[in-house]
Amino acid sequence: MKRYSPTAAQRALMEILAEVRDGRETVVVTPTDGHEADSIVLITKQDWDVLQAAKAQDLEAYLGEVKWG
Repeated sequence: MKRYSPTAAQRALMEILAEVRDGRETVVVTPTDGHEADSIVLITKQDWDVLQAAKAQDLEAYLGEVKWG
């Protein structure tokens, strides 16, 4: 999992998109104040669809086994 500040993410947006899309990398953008709760996570649409399907089926046990970038 890679981490970026908002400014660094803005400068590297095209690189980040390629990393997420091609490298199946999970990217976290954390505010400069360091508050993890305010972070965002960038994942592929495919990974998002899996999460939404799991949520719909309430598969919390399954999600505990998912390993991310």
